[in-house]
Amino acid sequence: MNNQSSPIVEQVAQQYLIRHVVVEANQCPFEALNDYTLIQQVLDEIADIVNTEIMARTGYHFQPYGVTAILVVGASHISAHTWPEFGYATVDLVVCREDFSLAAVINHVKKRLGAGSVNYLEFRRGLVE
Repeated sequence: MNNQSSPIVEQVAQQYLIRHVVVEANQCPFEALNDYTLIQQVLDEIADIVNTEIMARTGYHFQPYGVTAILVVGASHISAHTWPEFGYATVDLVVCREDFSLAAVINHVKKRLGAGSVNYLEFRRGLVE
């Protein structure tokens, strides 16, 4: 019988500078994804959910279809890219804060874009050692 104790593993809370969330919306109506004004509004609303100030906005409505919209916000940036012909959009949220509901952001994207399904990936970037 081995009486040696197990090595103590100290769990250390890691601190990251950046929270990067990619929300993918599928089975969206073509009209919603090709509406530049709607996509900009969705980003503005996400900035409100995240409680961050909009510093600047830009974007482009591609021909014959597709939208890219970008917000520079106090917490970093939020962007959206759409492919109406595939019913697909991605929303990237890159922020340096934790104090918001990710579920609220995801549900908002799903509702406003009329998505049949939504999934997301989350990355933590800028590990502070």
